[in-house]
Amino acid sequence: MSKNLLFIAAVFAAGQAWAVDINSMRASDVASAGAGGVVMPAGPVSRKANTLPQALRKIRVNAADEAMNDALVGLLQPGLDIDWVLRDLASMGFRAKAYTDASGGYFVMVDVKGLDGSDYAIGLARVYYVTEVRVGRAIYAEIFGGGAKSAYAVKQGSIKGGMNGSPADVRIDKLNWTVTGGMNHSPVDLVIDHDARAIKGGANLSPVDLRFDWSKERVLVEGGANNSPVSYVADWEKGELTGRMNNAPLRIVFDMKAGQAGERTVELAGYAGRAPVNLSYDKVSGRLTGAMNRAPVDVTLVNCDLYDFLQYFFLFAGKN
Repeated sequence: MSKNLLFIAAVFAAGQAWAVDINSMRASDVASAGAGGVVMPAGPVSRKANTLPQALRKIRVNAADEAMNDALVGLLQPGLDIDWVLRDLASMGFRAKAYTDASGGYFVMVDVKGLDGSDYAIGLARVYYVTEVRVGRAIYAEIFGGGAKSAYAVKQGSIKGGMNGSPADVRIDKLNWTVTGGMNHSPVDLVIDHDARAIKGGANLSPVDLRFDWSKERVLVEGGANNSPVSYVADWEKGELTGRMNNAPLRIVFDMKAGQAGERTVELAGYAGRAPVNLSYDKVSGRLTGAMNRAPVDVTLVNCDLYDFLQYFFLFAGKN
């Protein structure tokens, strides 16, 4: 799997809902359903997006037909306008058809024949109004490796390379919720307490005592780190990271280009620590390159993404 969370441009989504039993949906049911009307993709719109860990928790094996690897089943939040859903999914590059279940609710089938089904499954799971994604056994195995060990591995993120004139080797454990390793010529040892919404420990040769307030749209981080007060907001919808840290103003703008087919690169520009920030992130390879803190940046993000980098920016911004 390429780990590409983009969606290749699609050309249709059905405007007709077909009645079937969601728990017995098989490949033959998809083949027998008509193509329906054509809905041309709308222009990209602002939308909420789940994080990678949230998306992975939505993916399940399609018990009704484990061999159905050419289509994905997407369960939806109740009360949605199905025509709007189909247009919205089409604008993100999904070839979707609508179906009704026994209770009268809607779900969608997404055609991934000839495409990277695992990438599309993750992408569909990141859509906020999709509550569950059911996939064939082969797609599930490609995402998780078919066993608990691989499911564990996908929650072990890492950021490795060089930045701030120092080697970087940071591990983000999303099971035990710790951040450990080393960078900026100092050890990193942090514990994330989601119940208390707190990040505590040590990094950059400084104690860390932060609290965070998280939502799908934004993350607020404030407290103390890098021997200075910290207060910043990462706003995913506005595409900006703003606030203060290291006794200096912080502002970085970016465009995640969520749902824009073929857009694999995110550019970040602004300032931090009284120095310019110019970075480029490849969403396919996970490589982040450019310059900040008047030093080159070349790191690779594995099993994590730019959301993690920006949320924990106090760690990567360097010592005060």
